[in-house]
Amino acid sequence: MQWFYISVLCLVIFTIIMVPLLTVQLSLSAILSSATIEIKIKGKSLFGLLRFQKEWNIADILEFEKSIEKDETEQEIPLQFSSLWDEVKNIPRNIRPFRRIINQFLMKIKINQFEWKTTIGLGDAADTGVATGVIWSLKGTLISWLRNYLSFLKNPVLIVQPNYQQTAFESNFQCMMKIKVGNAMVTAYKLAKEWKKHKKRSFSHNEKDRRIFNV
Repeated sequence: MQWFYISVLCLVIFTIIMVPLLTVQLSLSAILSSATIEIKIKGKSLFGLLRFQKEWNIADILEFEKSIEKDETEQEIPLQFSSLWDEVKNIPRNIRPFRRIINQFLMKIKINQFEWKTTIGLGDAADTGVATGVIWSLKGTLISWLRNYLSFLKNPVLIVQPNYQQTAFESNFQCMMKIKVGNAMVTAYKLAKEWKKHKKRSFSHNEKDRRIFNV
């Protein structure tokens, strides 16, 4: 019986040590065209023993939108623009305390593959050429911004293919990344700790304002 408890204890210690060292491999692919929308997410860990996959298509998205509209009509909650605008204005201030922690976590995400191919055709050669240039510019700007927060192990593959023969649009996106479970756990702990401090500071600030107002 004693050996049983020792074995369980060793298993628990081994799990505590190994789980933070595990790496989760995520694969994201998306197809967007004038006819369909498909999104697929795959993940695996523990040397492929743990796997998960989730897919969405345009039918799922439309059904989700209908359910949201149904809930909104049933609840009939009046929308107060002033309160909504106040929440929007407070977003940068509320995110600021957590920005450093989130950026540190994002820099530890390793991007193994990043491919983005877009085919565009507007039926007119001049318009298609202009649209192609605009898409190139948008992709370049986005990649430059992502490089500030993510670690690319390989150069991103960007393709914009003009179709001068007909009206067409299709965009294919593939991305593979690795995330260490330990980094995610540490980030979650730091965010929770910072959130607790943020709430405490907000409460103290509100109490101070209330005392000044009462005086």
